[in-house]
Amino acid sequence: MRNIKITILISVVIILALVSCNNKEIPGIKYSFFVAGHTYGNPTKPQYGLYPEFKNAIPTINNYNKMALGVLVGDVVAKPKKDYWDSAMVDIDKFKMPIHVSAGNHDIGPAFTEIFKKYYYQFKYEDDLFIILTPNKWNIDGKRKEFLTKTLEDNYKDVDNIFIFCHELIWWSPDSIFGNVEINYRPHYPGSTNYWAEINPMLDTLPNNVVIFAGDLGCTAQVSSYMYYNYGNITLIGTGMGGGKVDNFVIVEVDNNNNINYKLIGLNKTPYSEMAKLEDYILP
Repeated sequence: MRNIKITILISVVIILALVSCNNKEIPGIKYSFFVAGHTYGNPTKPQYGLYPEFKNAIPTINNYNKMALGVLVGDVVAKPKKDYWDSAMVDIDKFKMPIHVSAGNHDIGPAFTEIFKKYYYQFKYEDDLFIILTPNKWNIDGKRKEFLTKTLEDNYKDVDNIFIFCHELIWWSPDSIFGNVEINYRPHYPGSTNYWAEINPMLDTLPNNVVIFAGDLGCTAQVSSYMYYNYGNITLIGTGMGGGKVDNFVIVEVDNNNNINYKLIGLNKTPYSEMAKLEDYILP
């Protein structure tokens, strides 16, 4: 009988230890946010308001676990006019969380600044730093660079993760390892950017995880719909919609240990689910 009691006691201890280990390995979600690019959709079929496939997903996004905010990474409207923005805002107001916009080339103009006031700014959420940028013809230069430099210097010691948002894939060039990623419209590429020479050196020495999101993908079936690339402490993510086959947006989950989990959500089938594992992406 004594041996049976000892065996039972050992079993209980083992079970409790396993439960304890599992709790450490699977921390809860602290918060989540979403990132969506090119949300006006297909340029050959421009419409007022947000891209219908994305608009249909708003209730699902609103009900997602601990969804705290959203960022639209450019080309929210087909034309930067008041009537287009008024229609887009009707849809944007359907979200139950704050929505931030990094302006794309289709967005820039008086109607944008009337609504959103600033083209670049920063804010903190749950000890993470969010930086909204609007590049100047693909470059983070002049006052934009001064703003980014000061924001990083003033905040990196006090935050865990740093999330940066812009429309263009500022790391991209046709003769780089990213050259086979087909962006929405190559003629918009200015010939070079200052990312690798001036911006990357500001980021790759930081102790933080740095994630840069861009939204200049996916507008037609002929261009790339998303991309992912990680090197050192930096992760580059592109997402977009409009092609009608591989439309997507990204949900980001930050857990209680400040780890980041990505979900690439497809928009062309319901119920909505992960279209692919974003981290498994291989450069073409």
